[in-house]
Amino acid sequence: MAIKTNTEIFLIIFGILASILSIGCLYGGTNIEGASWKLESYLSSEENIISPMPETKLTIVFDKEKASGTSGCNSFFSSYEVKGNSIKFGPIGSTLMYCTNPEVMDQEQTYFMRLGSIKSYKIEGNKLSLIDGNNRVVLIYSKN
Repeated sequence: MAIKTNTEIFLIIFGILASILSIGCLYGGTNIEGASWKLESYLSSEENIISPMPETKLTIVFDKEKASGTSGCNSFFSSYEVKGNSIKFGPIGSTLMYCTNPEVMDQEQTYFMRLGSIKSYKIEGNKLSLIDGNNRVVLIYSKN
């Protein structure tokens, strides 16, 4: 076995690090933790992609095994588990504020229903898409 020169060793280490970095660029941007996500659009109960009502803010934050956020009227929380690009939420709990606008309450219920149906996710740039069991993108967020 030939003894490697410092230059050869450096090139080997550099090649390994470059490979790890390129894999991180391809897949490392898929970490949902550590950011607040604001809902941009969702699949309505009528099966149309729509934006949330202007006077509402729907968000989600993933922190270790707990997800929490706002749902337009209430705050919510849930456990979640990620394996690869699969994600599964536990039961969703929320505060019990009453919203005077029935449309806000309907939007919130649809939001909770969609969160409960999520099976996978993908991140592209600053966009997070949550995908249901029928492989439909049902919630689309941007980094807040």
